[in-house]
Amino acid sequence: MRQNEAVTVTIKPRVHMALFHALWKHQDRRSVDDIATIAIKEWMARNYGRPVERGYQWKNLFLPHGTRLRINHCYMSHFAQVEGDLLIAAGKVVTPRGWANEVCGCVRNAWRDIWVQRHYTECWMRASDWRTGEAANPRRPAIERRRHARRLTD
Repeated sequence: MRQNEAVTVTIKPRVHMALFHALWKHQDRRSVDDIATIAIKEWMARNYGRPVERGYQWKNLFLPHGTRLRINHCYMSHFAQVEGDLLIAAGKVVTPRGWANEVCGCVRNAWRDIWVQRHYTECWMRASDWRTGEAANPRRPAIERRRHARRLTD
């Protein structure tokens, strides 16, 4: 297949009509083909974490557009979100390390303190687990207890 060669995708009539109705209702002038392309790219980013369009590159970890980040500090949760290729927290453009240090008021390890949720249907995972590829294999409770005890001595 050549690079710019068109590919036909079969859409069930009921889905096609629902999409057509939604586009008409919101006065969206994009075609069904444009929406299908967007949907496929978002599906690839969500399921494979590959940088297909926009997102934030944090060292060797790619965070696709829409990814949410959370820090729990002093019984409060602080949130940031990837918008386009920027990380936004409290309306400001931040870096993960700068955000963690600002929230906690001291120098912190952002990989350990930041939790990541790539899609709203997924659970929150520690950034260090995403970084090392352990997000697919959650830690055993005993290891998590040792990690927590180590953190208390920081």
